[in-house]
Amino acid sequence: MPRNLTHPLSPGELAALRLAASGYTSRQIARRLGTTESGIHLRLKSATAKLGARSRTHAAVTAVANGLIHLDELELPDQQREVAA
Repeated sequence: MPRNLTHPLSPGELAALRLAASGYTSRQIARRLGTTESGIHLRLKSATAKLGARSRTHAAVTAVANGLIHLDELELPDQQREVAA
């Protein structure tokens, strides 16, 4: 966990960050999680601030680097194609 993470990420923030790290847009994440696009923006903004990151991409990398998100939890492009097929 990052040393400066005084508030843990909520389950919703982690879910949104995990999907963002998988390459989904905010609109796609909102559909997947059954919420609004603005709600996803808030979750990602909060997670980014808690992680001390500069962007959602930086937040995703920081979360992976610190073991908050694991690579096997991501839906990588090859896996997305298999699901769509």
